[in-house]
Amino acid sequence: MRRAILVIGAVVWVGAGCCGSMQVKEGRLDQLGLPTPTRALDEAHARIAAEGRGILYAGAAMVDITTDLAYREGIYLGGFDMGRKNRGVRDPVFAHILYLDDGKTPFVLIELDTIGYGNDDSRSLRARITDRWAQNVVVASIHNHVGPDTIGYWGPACLGYIPVCSGRVPEYMEALQRIVAAGVDQAVRSARPARIRVAKGLVDPTLSRNIHPAIANQKDDVVRVLQVQGEDGTPIAVLANWGCHVEALWNDDQLSADWAGAFYRRMQERGLGVPILVMGALGGLVSIDPGEEKMALDPKRDIMTVFLKHMSIEERLALMHRVADGLADAVTQALDRADPAVGPGGISLHLDHQDLELLQKNWVFEYMGNRGLIQRSVVTRGRQIFLPTEVAVVQARHQGAPLFDLHTVPGEPAPPLVAEMDATAQAPVVFTVALGNDEVGYMVREEDWDSPNYEYERTMSLGRTTGTTVLRTIQALRDRLYGRTPAP
Repeated sequence: MRRAILVIGAVVWVGAGCCGSMQVKEGRLDQLGLPTPTRALDEAHARIAAEGRGILYAGAAMVDITTDLAYREGIYLGGFDMGRKNRGVRDPVFAHILYLDDGKTPFVLIELDTIGYGNDDSRSLRARITDRWAQNVVVASIHNHVGPDTIGYWGPACLGYIPVCSGRVPEYMEALQRIVAAGVDQAVRSARPARIRVAKGLVDPTLSRNIHPAIANQKDDVVRVLQVQGEDGTPIAVLANWGCHVEALWNDDQLSADWAGAFYRRMQERGLGVPILVMGALGGLVSIDPGEEKMALDPKRDIMTVFLKHMSIEERLALMHRVADGLADAVTQALDRADPAVGPGGISLHLDHQDLELLQKNWVFEYMGNRGLIQRSVVTRGRQIFLPTEVAVVQARHQGAPLFDLHTVPGEPAPPLVAEMDATAQAPVVFTVALGNDEVGYMVREEDWDSPNYEYERTMSLGRTTGTTVLRTIQALRDRLYGRTPAP
């Protein structure tokens, strides 16, 4: 045993020395032909505010974040096996951007087709987008498992299990920031007077399942929809909020946006504007459903075994398209039944934000952080480690009445936890932005922490109190926005 430990330690030490520099090589970056961001948000909001028209403006953009690094060299993919570089590009990955501004409160939502985006990276990106309104910009990810490793967790590993190098490619991380910041400029400059409408629809329940057999139906089968139109009814954007892991392709080595990419194409074909997918209650753990026939092939009904042993890539692709089609149909049907759009007059935006610290009690995350594989700020008090993060709450009101509520969650919340978060709102439609401005892993209710169903989630969570801390922060922010007296 001692010899094995020494061998593993030596491999880790040697591997760490061979990882290469994490500094950006400017010459390599110059070859990518990247745009130069201009912080158009600050100027645009100042202009809208000065006009004083009291109407809603909106703009949207969808920008390709694949880069030639993925096409020509290969980059590490986030999710599943460590050390997995893409061997090709099945379809590109994008950043999807929505800009709303009522003349008093600007709001920008950015959704990345990546595995996640840490809080330090989010703050850095927002500093490139605006000098004044960083707290009004949300950067989230769809948690794509065949997209770029933007966290660092999935780099080279000793014996395939012990990480020795970060999976982050420095030039890719820098390119991503420049492309996305310029994409926000594009969305802002396209802004025009806008109308919005919200809707809810039922997603085919056979598209997803909770992977834990005892709680297979513990998931959210509702899609929340926000449609944004120009004053003349021309489409600007359509946002769909649903909770399900983006992993139909499982551990494939072709970079892709997976079923989310197919969903975007369906939405574009239907002429609904820039498509935006926002993750909701995906933690605890909700994934796509390979179907009862496939699940029955494994006596333990283990979804990993089903995908790895009983599903070909052709079957996974077919499942990818089935999920995309089903979600697109649910969105379209919800909009068909929705109330008419409102605005541009009479719409007001309200936003509150809170920085907070989450107690970290996870040795895996500590290991990764100590070795620089995951790069983020931490706060140490005595023997306790805290991760700085943040939560934001946004409300849209029409003639003073709540139209929709939105809250960010800095990780992957389980469905019962999201239900409690939703209950703090008063609007008819509530959007959960999972992995909002951070990715700190799974979150479950404190009373569910010891459940045998969450054995895996406990290994990829900061700790027992994470979900409670975030829930209470969302509650407090909503109390302030609604002018409610907090419960004793």
